[in-house]
Amino acid sequence: MAAGVDARFVAPLADRHVCPVCLLALREPTVTKCGHLFCNDCVRPLARRGRIVCPVCREEQNESEIFSNNYDKREIMSLKIYCDQQEKGCKWKGELRERETHNETCGYVDVLCKNECGEMVMEKDMESHRKKTCMNRQVKCVHCKTIVTFKCLNDHHAQCEMSPVACEFCRRQVRRGEMNEHVSKDGTCPNSPLECEFSEAGCQFIGNRKEWKNHIEHDTVFHLILLMKHQSRTKALLSATKSSLESSLSATESSLTATKSLLSSTRACLAKKECELENLKSFVTEKVGMPVSQPDICVFEWNITNWSNCKMKSEVDPTYGTLSKPFFTKPKGYRLRLMLYPAGHDECKGSHVSVHVLVYAREYDYDVKLPKRQHCKFSFTLLDQQPDAMNVVVRQENTLDLIPRPQTMLITEDREHALQVIPYTKLETIDDFISYEKLNSRSYIQNNEIFIQFCLQLNLP
Repeated sequence: MAAGVDARFVAPLADRHVCPVCLLALREPTVTKCGHLFCNDCVRPLARRGRIVCPVCREEQNESEIFSNNYDKREIMSLKIYCDQQEKGCKWKGELRERETHNETCGYVDVLCKNECGEMVMEKDMESHRKKTCMNRQVKCVHCKTIVTFKCLNDHHAQCEMSPVACEFCRRQVRRGEMNEHVSKDGTCPNSPLECEFSEAGCQFIGNRKEWKNHIEHDTVFHLILLMKHQSRTKALLSATKSSLESSLSATESSLTATKSLLSSTRACLAKKECELENLKSFVTEKVGMPVSQPDICVFEWNITNWSNCKMKSEVDPTYGTLSKPFFTKPKGYRLRLMLYPAGHDECKGSHVSVHVLVYAREYDYDVKLPKRQHCKFSFTLLDQQPDAMNVVVRQENTLDLIPRPQTMLITEDREHALQVIPYTKLETIDDFISYEKLNSRSYIQNNEIFIQFCLQLNLP
């Protein structure tokens, strides 16, 4: 790249103002010890180990003996030049020092279009280009007045609903969005092909609007015959359909009969299971002896229905809790019940669901010598009611007092003992069983009910 000044000077340059190296006007003139002038960027790279050989007279001299020449610099900067864009028509003429200032405002300098069309345009023509010739200029559709980019205008016209197109039948100009209506039976196209109104009955006539009207007016008898034949076919089809429906209904009735039979057998099976359950209840309430010494495991599943009502009651009454039915650890074991607080208990009120384990006194406790304290493991499991189940399990191991305290009393919920109070002991409390946020994150509540499984293992060493 040339180091000198490349410009169009009005008057020819003096020989002393031309760099002998780049043959252009001197830029930052530098004078050597021998009196020759060079561009600073032309002579400085010639230095080797602090010494320079003059390119004109070959005299060797120190780099420190080369100095800037401000006198000639001022002379050169005062020389008159033409604009760099003179060939494009710019008439400016001024001193070399004014060159950069002029170039910033020269209207003949090529700049990139501001609409990002990719074209280089002279600054003075930019506004006209952006409004008249730029492919990315915004224009208005003459039909629907929508603003689109000019280069997309043809594509827009090809689908514009307001753009006029020639009807293929009558060659009349019709708006694209109105073409279907124009060629329809109630339209204005005289040449559009129309089907006979009795085509469903079997008439195969197709003709223009004039022929269609003439056909409707003069072929009345023919159409009546077609309608009668169509009616006969319709009756036969209806008869066949009726027969098919009757056979399908008969098959459905047979299926219902089989289903009823299955339901009947299922009810009988359920009745048998209920009988077995009653026998089990009767067995566990009899007088029993001492429990066996091997570890015992008890599993109880609790289905809590009408969850929203239970939660509302718990929010209104802080002492309200839902009680499970009584269950036994085994026929010769302890009588337990579960207590659930839908709106939480104590410090977890309003943020968690709490669960407690209660032990109840029994009718024959005086005959059964059960240990007063037991080292046991137990767990609560909240069942997730969707296929990819993620159950919530809380496990604990503790030594518990399993004998009801006389001073703790609770009114029984059994109708036949509505006024009877029963002593009980709260074995264990889990106030932070599950938070509301986690409870609502999956299908733990479904059909307004939840399922909790309680597991207890006694007689641990």
